[in-house]
Formats: sequence, C-alpha cells, structure tokens
Amino acid sequence: MARSANQVELARIAGVSVSTVSRALSNSRGISAELRMQILQLADQMGYRSRGSTEPENRRIRMYVTTNAATGGLATFYNVLIEAMQTAAREAELNLEIRLSHDKALDLARLERDAGPDPVAATLVMGIDPPDEVLSQFGPSRPLILVNAFDPLMRFDCIAPNNYYGAHWATRRLLEAGHRSLLHVRDQHRWTTTQRERGFLAAVDDVEGAKGRIVDIRLGDDALHTAIAERQAGTADWTGIFCVHDMAAVRVVHALEAAHFRIPQDVSVVGFDDLPAASLMTPKLSTMQVDCAAMGQEAIALVLRRLGQPNARPVQVESAVTSTEGGTIAKISAT
Repeated sequence: MARSANQVELARIAGVSVSTVSRALSNSRGISAELRMQILQLADQMGYRSRGSTEPENRRIRMYVTTNAATGGLATFYNVLIEAMQTAAREAELNLEIRLSHDKALDLARLERDAGPDPVAATLVMGIDPPDEVLSQFGPSRPLILVNAFDPLMRFDCIAPNNYYGAHWATRRLLEAGHRSLLHVRDQHRWTTTQRERGFLAAVDDVEGAKGRIVDIRLGDDALHTAIAERQAGTADWTGIFCVHDMAAVRVVHALEAAHFRIPQDVSVVGFDDLPAASLMTPKLSTMQVDCAAMGQEAIALVLRRLGQPNARPVQVESAVTSTEGGTIAKISAT
C-alpha cells in the first residue's frame, strides 16, 4: 500500500508553511477560499489522509521553561519567544501548555509527574539543557524539541540563534575598530553560550596580533573586578569586551564606570540579544539582535514536522542574528 502524503510534504509542494496547510485542512479562519481550495485539491491528489492516520489526534503540546528565564533579566527575550510560539500554535490548532521549572534543569520525576494519565503529543524545553536521564525518555514515539538550546549528539530537533557566527561577528566589530586585546565575559555555561565563547576565540584567532581572554562572572564579579584592577595598574592592556549577553554587558559597564573608565573612549563593549536594557543605557549598547519571534514560529513548525514525520532525521535550525548599532564601540589605532 502506497504511503500517504503528510502536511510537511503538502507545504513544500504548495510553497506555504506547515501551519498554513494545517489551518486550510482544518477549515480554520485566516485562509483565503482560493488558497484553501488549492491545498485541499493538492491533498486529494497526493492521497493525504486526515488526522487519524497521519497525525496523532492529541493536539496538546507541553513546554518547560525555567522560572528564572520567565521572570529574570532575560525575561523579555523569552517572553517574545513564548508569545510567538503561542500565536503559531493557535494557528496550527495546537494546545500549548507552559510549565515552569524551578531550576536550570528538568528532572525526570517532574517529567513523569506531569505526564500522568494524560500524555501530550510533543514536549518542548526552552533555554534548558536537559540531563541525559531526561533525554533518554524521548524518541520517535515521544517527540522532544529544544528551543534556544542544542543537542550536540543530534538526536532531537532544535532551534536557536546562530550563536557561533553571531559571536564571531560581534567580536569582529571590535577587531575592525582596531582593538587587538579583548575580553570575553562569560555568565552561563550552556551549549548555546559555549558556542558564543568559541565564536569569540575563533574571531580573535583569525587576526594576527590579536589576543583574547575569558572572564567568568557566573559566581560573582570578582574576576571582572580583578581584570579592571589589572587594567588600572597597567598590567593588562585590553581595550574591548564582548559580553555573552546584554545583561552581562550591563554589569560590565557598571563596574567599568565605577572604576572611572569611560565608555567607549577607554573601553569598547559589545553585547548579544538586543534586550530592551541595551537601549536604556547611555550610550546605547552596541549589540547583536536575535529575532525571537521568528524563532518561536520555527519552533512550532518543527513540532508540526515531527508530528507529521515521527521517524524523520532531526533538524537543527540556526536563526541568523544581525548587528545593532549603538554608541559603545570606538575606533582605535591598531598596534
């Protein structure tokens, strides 16, 4: 018996998104009569079978996000991401449940307790690197999608900013302004932020005579204050700083100004994420913008693809970042 088409294949041939196909097939609002008819005719020609055979009837999906991400300094980043996912899920007639996790991980007991007698069609985790004991519970029959996270072993679908090349670009902005001695301020240890650190180191390595150093502020600002004291004493010569995200940049700028350094005349600073705080700083922070809304839409597209093709090879999507001009980079004469 020939295999019937699924919504992913219909979307590819029709040249529309998977969510558009889903809405057309379910007679949802927001689709023109002409486009709906085209998709229905294509579905008939390709032998598409309705939800009972190609999609699970269960349209509930559950996403875990840490309380810190939802309420802390990065809340604006995650709120835009969540709102975009909620909109895309409604358009695809998916019921998105959001559960807050109390720490940076997702433990197995919490996962099993939530599953109970009412399983979901797919699980998403946002801004979390789940431990192996949790990841081992997922597979073709129990889909998992990672949002703003990556799986180095390539077992699961993922969507995240292009952290490596975004950081490479951010560092290059300092190098192109003539800076040759740079710091990278690390504030988290996740696969996403590790890629930012690697992008920084690669950009420094690309330029002859450039050097870079890592300053870790995860457990406090002691290392940052030490680096600033060394610069004041003349035992360090760094002039530019790339911060892992904008909230780290805020901490760095405060520490520099407290030590009477001028931004950018004495030290240039670049952030990452383009949070609202970047625009509130004086001068405005030079940073890298992440399109959180596009990431949220892509996350739901990954869910729909996985539901339509449970055994498909995992896809890892990297969303491009762009530079945002500010006033915290000054040109200097490279020596």
